[in-house]
Amino acid sequence: MELYLILIIVISALVVGGLIAYIIFCFGISSMMANKMCSPKHFKTTEEKQLEMSQIKDLDGKDEYQRTPIAFTMKDGYVIHGDYSLNNPKKWVICLHGHVSNRQGLIKYSYSFYRLGYSLLFYDHRSHGENERGYVTMGYKEHLDALEIIEQLKNKFGQDIEVGLFGCSMGGATALMCTKENQDLSFVVSDCGFASLKQLTRGFIKKHKSPYFPILQITEWFIKRRYHFSYDDSSAEKAVRFNKRVPILFIHGDKDELVYLENVKILYNNCNGPKQLEIFEGARHCGSILVDKNRYYKVIEQFIHEHVR
Repeated sequence: MELYLILIIVISALVVGGLIAYIIFCFGISSMMANKMCSPKHFKTTEEKQLEMSQIKDLDGKDEYQRTPIAFTMKDGYVIHGDYSLNNPKKWVICLHGHVSNRQGLIKYSYSFYRLGYSLLFYDHRSHGENERGYVTMGYKEHLDALEIIEQLKNKFGQDIEVGLFGCSMGGATALMCTKENQDLSFVVSDCGFASLKQLTRGFIKKHKSPYFPILQITEWFIKRRYHFSYDDSSAEKAVRFNKRVPILFIHGDKDELVYLENVKILYNNCNGPKQLEIFEGARHCGSILVDKNRYYKVIEQFIHEHVR
């Protein structure tokens, strides 16, 4: 009987100890992912992105256009720095960069828009580039900033200007989120945008070969507690369901290991407005233009010709 009790105690201790270790592991992974997304240790500097662009060979539009500095003050007093290249003052494309990047990385994507006659606006998201450091909300506050910047651009260049959005990665998701509140956009091009922060987190968990439950839920708990927003606040998937008239071009690489291909399929299937999907074989995250730049430019230009009045 004593041996039997000892075995029960030992087994119980192992089970409880294993459960505690598992919970600690889940909290550790969740905390790491929340911080990696919202409070990353390293943001790429302007100089780093300029060097990166200079090392890309045979890419049209990688050279900087003549740009004029501009700053936007948001309603909460936060100042966002950017610059613009004036072409046709009545036609604009606002270019939105990805997570921990900055506006210098957008030059290579803007060539098609510029040769179609669009003026270009580049700016750094909150906490990125030349802006004051804080935390990142993965498209939530970023898309509200974009909506404010559109209004300020109209105040500067006229209420009748046409505005399209281009975004890469987090910038792509940010651009898509704008369609819920602004159906007057001329078009949106989203390159490797994620469907939602929840879906992106699922991808990170998959990459770490960890269990979805309870890491997915604990990660959101950390995001809410530390950064004051939720998965639902950062959902391009939900935003595009409200789209009725904005033409959206979805671009994605089938070898994307950061924002998995399933994201663009979710977005495309949930979009209720005019839409087009282009998948580039062999392209990694935001690398479709590097795999086949001629097709990339052609796809964008044909899309605009077909859908923009």
